[in-house]
Amino acid sequence: MDTAFLLRILPALLEGLEITVALTALALVGAAIGGLVVVAGRRSRFAAVRAVTIAYIDVMRNTPVLAQIFILYFGLPEIGLYPEAFACGVIALVLQNSAYAGEIYRAGIESVKRTQTEAALSLGMMPRRALFDIVLPQALRRVLPVLGNQAVVILKDSSIASTISVAELTQAGKLLLDRSAAPYETFFMMAALYLAMAAIILAVMRLLAWRFPVRT
Repeated sequence: MDTAFLLRILPALLEGLEITVALTALALVGAAIGGLVVVAGRRSRFAAVRAVTIAYIDVMRNTPVLAQIFILYFGLPEIGLYPEAFACGVIALVLQNSAYAGEIYRAGIESVKRTQTEAALSLGMMPRRALFDIVLPQALRRVLPVLGNQAVVILKDSSIASTISVAELTQAGKLLLDRSAAPYETFFMMAALYLAMAAIILAVMRLLAWRFPVRT
């Protein structure tokens, strides 16, 4: 392995890594918020809302994010909308991972004993307040490890944005490979950077899980 070459390509890869971090961070925030909307629809008392939400979850979870990015990037111009490639990448990641986050939230909520909600209601709390003050905080503590794993999935899936020429880490690696013809060193450094980012995400989630332990 050519160490000198690794050091030469590192600045270019770090520039791509900045775009990857921005793409991942925006997708994480969007999916976290979108998941709340999904779980609200999934648990709605209205059958039509539940049916639409379930259909959305099924479509998002059973189609590849690559196809979703292509539909946004190549399909929206057909109706007069011309979003940037970066925006298409973020939107596709948010749409798909909101479905996963919603199901993760739902599993966490259903893991909290129903008696706690009943006790809160018997004390005069409104159902919405009981959900947000009693149930949801406990549910989020329980699903932190799963959310951490999903965050890593978003990080890895952000590489798919390279297919529409978003200048993130994978795209930077492809451009370097075209100029240098050194695939081993280039992909080794790319993998090391992805691994470092995944390790940071998981470390943060473990810290949060330690700081907010599940109370029984």
